[in-house]
Amino acid sequence: MSNDAARDRVTDVLARLQDQLTDIAALQKKQAALRLNAQAADGTVEVTVDARGQLVKAVIDKSYLDDHDFEDLGDHITEAARAAAEDASRRVAEMLAPINERHKEFPSFSDIVENIPDPKDLVPPGLDAFVEAPRRQEPAAPSGVGYDDRGDADFPTVRR
Repeated sequence: MSNDAARDRVTDVLARLQDQLTDIAALQKKQAALRLNAQAADGTVEVTVDARGQLVKAVIDKSYLDDHDFEDLGDHITEAARAAAEDASRRVAEMLAPINERHKEFPSFSDIVENIPDPKDLVPPGLDAFVEAPRRQEPAAPSGVGYDDRGDADFPTVRR
């Protein structure tokens, strides 16, 4: 391959790499703002999760106890949170699909110049690590005791 052809090809790949990085930055902003809701217990329990599926808000309607037992509240919150987290996972995967497809299409620089790193090695493969990041673990409460010592007013606190 001539030097001019190689230069043109490298320029094209670098432009595509810049586009990919710009798209990843935009996607990160969208994911940071993503909130998904789900309901359980005939709509009397509603939760909101973020892009990682972490619970950010829970709302229990005053009428919950009219038709449901208090002992089932935790199960209903969990049911709604799981549904919202599954929806979040699907939405993030849909958002990542174009980036991951484009990532697969990056040519190898070593096809142009020997012993040069590939752009595939320079660009994170979408944001898979964002989706698969470990979830925050809260300390376990002693058996039979529920408490929330984080001071977050958005989280319901139920004490026996």
